[in-house]
Amino acid sequence: MKTINKYIYKELIAPFFFGVAAFTGIFIGTDLIFELTEFYTEWGVDVFTLIRLFFLSLPEIIVLTFPMASLLGTIMAYNRLSGDSEITAMRAGGISIISLVLPALIMGLVTSGVTIGISEFLVPNANYQVEQIMYRARHGEQRPETQYDLFLTPMDSSTRRPDYMLYAHSFNGDNGVMKDVVIQSFEDGRPDSVLEAESAEWLSDGWHFYNGTVYFLDQENRQPALKFSTYRSREEIHSPSQTGKLGKDIDEMNIRELNEYIALKEKQGSTAYEERVELHNRFSIPLASFIFALLAAPLGIKPQRSAGSATGFGISIIIIFIYYVLMTVGDALGSQGSIQPWFGAWLQNIVIFIVGIGLLIKTARQ
Repeated sequence: MKTINKYIYKELIAPFFFGVAAFTGIFIGTDLIFELTEFYTEWGVDVFTLIRLFFLSLPEIIVLTFPMASLLGTIMAYNRLSGDSEITAMRAGGISIISLVLPALIMGLVTSGVTIGISEFLVPNANYQVEQIMYRARHGEQRPETQYDLFLTPMDSSTRRPDYMLYAHSFNGDNGVMKDVVIQSFEDGRPDSVLEAESAEWLSDGWHFYNGTVYFLDQENRQPALKFSTYRSREEIHSPSQTGKLGKDIDEMNIRELNEYIALKEKQGSTAYEERVELHNRFSIPLASFIFALLAAPLGIKPQRSAGSATGFGISIIIIFIYYVLMTVGDALGSQGSIQPWFGAWLQNIVIFIVGIGLLIKTARQ
């Protein structure tokens, strides 16, 4: 069995890398090259920067092409083995279908793990660098960390009422400074006081506000109660690192940052359905390598001779199209809250997994 497993692994590796090259080439030729050309003609990006953008864009493309390559490689490998009657000979020697497809499943699982690693450790930083480069190309300066019109409304988890409402005209994540700040505090769900300040700064013991006024509210009056040059709010307001996450693009976050971002959004009272779908996609899309291997192995094992790699490529394109249609529908429904976000992100994998198990059982009974 060890010898047969090694033989099947060797058959899987070559078409897998062929699939990686083929699908990566498709993405580059139909999307990335046009973007780079536009950057060169419209923004005057130099050739060295274009080369850097090219390589920084590859990790995100590879995350998509690895599952496709797993599908194509598995179909082509088992088509070849079946077409040359090697599958028939192995089964005649007492080797079960499960044993024959196990190398493909293990390789698919390993590919999924590698893809998750690329998605977690390479893609966010690469996307961040791409955004930095393009901002500099368009505006001639480094992309600032400042957010404008920052608005926070953390909710009490038990009462579902706001803890406070904060508005700042600008917030700089680098130095933790807010400008033109207004905070409305609540007591038992009712407006209690309003703080207005020219600026606020994060220090070791929390936020400090400068040059403003605090108003205490009742049902009829809004009277200034305290003018200050320096004031520390009683509210537990987000730190600069937390607040900065609210303005960061999702595709520039790793899984930990995305989890923290979702927690902050939900504390503000947001459902964060779209963000939860994206979080589950960080696992569901890479795991497609294993799911596709499960489907492709029984598809490739046929008693008749195969028509060759063109047939495998055609079947792969059809399956990929169905997969991404299901993924688009699931993402849309999950992001709207029509179905659970986790189910929306995993819908396509669940469908393909069920079909793959069915085909595997059918093939084993033949």
